[in-house]
Amino acid sequence: MYEQKISNYLKRSHIQLTQGDIQHLSLYLKLLLQYNESHDLTRIKDIDEIIIKHFIDSLFVSSIISIPSPLLDIGTGAGFPGIPLAIVHKRNCFILAESRNKRVEFLTIVKNELNLDNVEIYPHLVTEKSFFNVHGVITRAVESIPETLRRCSHFLKRDNRAIFMKGPSVDDELIKNDIQYTLELDRQYVLPDTTYQRRLVVYKKATDEIKKLYYIAKDGTSLDGIAVTSLENKRFKDLKKIVANPKKYHSTLVSGKKIIKELIHAKPELCRYLILYDEYSESDPEFIQLIAHLGKDSTIIFKKSLFNEIDITEADQPMMVVHVPEIHNWNFTCRQLSLMLPFQDPVNMGAAIRSAVAFGVTHIIVCENAAYPFHPKSVRASAGTVFFCTIEKGPALTMLNTHTIPCPIIALDMKGINIDDFKFPQKAILLAGTEGPGLPTINETVKLCIPIHTVDSLNATVAVSIALYEWHKQKTG
Repeated sequence: MYEQKISNYLKRSHIQLTQGDIQHLSLYLKLLLQYNESHDLTRIKDIDEIIIKHFIDSLFVSSIISIPSPLLDIGTGAGFPGIPLAIVHKRNCFILAESRNKRVEFLTIVKNELNLDNVEIYPHLVTEKSFFNVHGVITRAVESIPETLRRCSHFLKRDNRAIFMKGPSVDDELIKNDIQYTLELDRQYVLPDTTYQRRLVVYKKATDEIKKLYYIAKDGTSLDGIAVTSLENKRFKDLKKIVANPKKYHSTLVSGKKIIKELIHAKPELCRYLILYDEYSESDPEFIQLIAHLGKDSTIIFKKSLFNEIDITEADQPMMVVHVPEIHNWNFTCRQLSLMLPFQDPVNMGAAIRSAVAFGVTHIIVCENAAYPFHPKSVRASAGTVFFCTIEKGPALTMLNTHTIPCPIIALDMKGINIDDFKFPQKAILLAGTEGPGLPTINETVKLCIPIHTVDSLNATVAVSIALYEWHKQKTG
């Protein structure tokens, strides 16, 4: 119906499109006219003016600059410039941001009628809480250039572009000597065969600073995951059970971005879902991408007070619910060096395992009645190394005399041989005493002393670390 008229204006503007694109633009124009009054789409009523000031204006930008993808159209209104650009640039992706309900309804109709699979509709204002993984933004909105740049600076990355389709009088809006943005293009032009004066201003992001906010909206939902706001929520109750008894539920909470990233990359089969808190802010692009990759169904956002109840490490960091590997019984075989730990404090347990793995000892024997090595506090103290070593369940210290151990047990004891004078055997078990009481009487052990001054004894994990270092030094020559 409108194809010939659109085609004539395209030719006069030196814009070449396929017949299919022209048919889509014609259908778009038909829908625009049909819903204009009911959905308050545009004040321009004349068909020729609509084609020039909306369609041609939107498409002419392509003849001046390359169109980034994905591209966010801020304040798209009835879909300009996003929909005409999406019709023509089928391989590009476009996000149309519009907060007014009727216009969102119209955009949805257009997207469905034109089968625009490369278009996504964002039915909200773009604010400091919004975040988009895009390569640029474009806008024809009346908001000033500085206001729009502030609105999107937290999600635009270095070299991303902010494209402003303006009238000729915007000198007062231009920003200069800005740390975050550099002015890349400022071009005034007149649309071909018209008197319609336009100005295209393009800024390029000059810094890497980004920030994404993960939050629960006023209606109790979240765009980034599953929102949890009640003490009665089943997920919250289940997590409280895991925190109270991780051993029983074969699960634990891993706290800290570094550990989480390493686990997801190395052992994704153990990772179940991520836990964040309301208003959590993230500026690490890699972690933002990781959260996006996990998806909304594997990300839970807790009300902050609920998050604090399960954050027993008090790290105030993202947490991952992780499946715990089964701990098998020790079969009384020896490695080059095995570390036997009776520690009852989970922090000491984790710290000792961290030192062991750091010095090349990956076989850990956990004594009966010792702290659970996959307790959240132990996992954090170990910096995640508990997942990268072999942990087996051994007997209680008091029962060692009832078993035949096929290699020497080297026990740390203040009355033992000076570690400087000791040569580690090819195979051995390094044994630390429990916090406070130390070691019970164990037959046929080699006692090893770390000489110290002015204090009575070393912290148990410190003593273990020194002995591990000495072993590693001898092993590597």
